[in-house]
Amino acid sequence: MRAPRVVFGMNSAFAVRQFLPELLEAVRSRGLQPVVVAPLAEQQAEFADSFPGVDFRHVSIEREIAPLSDLIALFHMLRLLREIQPAVSDASTPKMGLLGGLAAWLAGVPKRIYTLRGLRYQTARGWKRTLLIVCEKVACRMAHQVICISRGVRDAALNDGIAPAEKLALLGERGSEGIAIPTEPAIRDSQIAEFRQRLQIPDSAKVIGFVGRLTRDKGVCELVECVRTLQARQRAVHLLLLGEFEPGDPVDAQTAEFIRTSPAVHWMGFVPNPQPFYRLMDLFVFPTYREGLPKVLMEAAAQGAPIVSTRATGVCDIIEDGLNGVLVPPGDSRALTAAVSDLLDHPEKARRLADAGSALIREHFDNSVYLARFASLMERLAAPGCDDPFPQPLAEVRRL
Repeated sequence: MRAPRVVFGMNSAFAVRQFLPELLEAVRSRGLQPVVVAPLAEQQAEFADSFPGVDFRHVSIEREIAPLSDLIALFHMLRLLREIQPAVSDASTPKMGLLGGLAAWLAGVPKRIYTLRGLRYQTARGWKRTLLIVCEKVACRMAHQVICISRGVRDAALNDGIAPAEKLALLGERGSEGIAIPTEPAIRDSQIAEFRQRLQIPDSAKVIGFVGRLTRDKGVCELVECVRTLQARQRAVHLLLLGEFEPGDPVDAQTAEFIRTSPAVHWMGFVPNPQPFYRLMDLFVFPTYREGLPKVLMEAAAQGAPIVSTRATGVCDIIEDGLNGVLVPPGDSRALTAAVSDLLDHPEKARRLADAGSALIREHFDNSVYLARFASLMERLAAPGCDDPFPQPLAEVRRL
């Protein structure tokens, strides 16, 4: 008798790497057969080697809106799901939430989950915003239950009429995932000076750090403007950037040129393990416009970095202004510069906020708790006797 299959749908190989490794192992440990459906043409063999016991299937999906390509992807996924015959499907990320959810509904998958990791329409305008809202509503309609990645995402989805309250679940008080809580710093204090020297960061310079996609909606333009303003005021600040540019939401040419050419900018590109770099940062600055539940904020806080971010969806589930970080309005470079200057001028305040941030991550975002809850949920949903399309386990989870 074969193990029940649980299909995870993602819209990119990057998303598979970012969100799934621990979930796949947690599900497999419960005797279930995880199957990943994603655009994996070049990485399919690599993933299969890295995750033994997981079945990887390729499907072509465009990240942006592409009607003809999206229709082809829908039929391809429908064919795959009819072949796989999963007991549970979990579609994640906006495009896969729509196409994967529709395919799962058409294929008659018994239990359909949509993991709502963010609300892309929040930074869209005009017809694109309207279309993205409709797509989110359809994705939620196709799912039996929607697991919201954070309390902020759940509240926004409810307020915007994306789905009714009974469909919107959380796996914990503040969110539905966390991070592996570090038992010790990623690098020792004695190694920091050597690390800075290798990056050619002067001893006298303060390091402002950022980890994420180098795009407009991550606030990279405001971040660069903040650094340039501080430098114009003769502040010795260097910018440490981990992440890649993306064509779908590009920064302006002047911002990109400053990142590529300024001797005070240390652009590392994509770094698979950013943990040691957080220890170099005097401040972690994350001026994003929208989020689901930003893991980089959790990682930075866990490594003891003081944080300046924005009052954006998802951020407020991790950072409380004045308690464990400083929050400013999205898109406000002046407020961002003032907040950064204040913490650079008052290191004792920055340390107090950082200590509170680390404590909050350990209390609320231990990922082992969320992995156990998710795996238990999948195990119950995949059980042959679970015939209710709105099973009790998710109702229990909502009350946690």
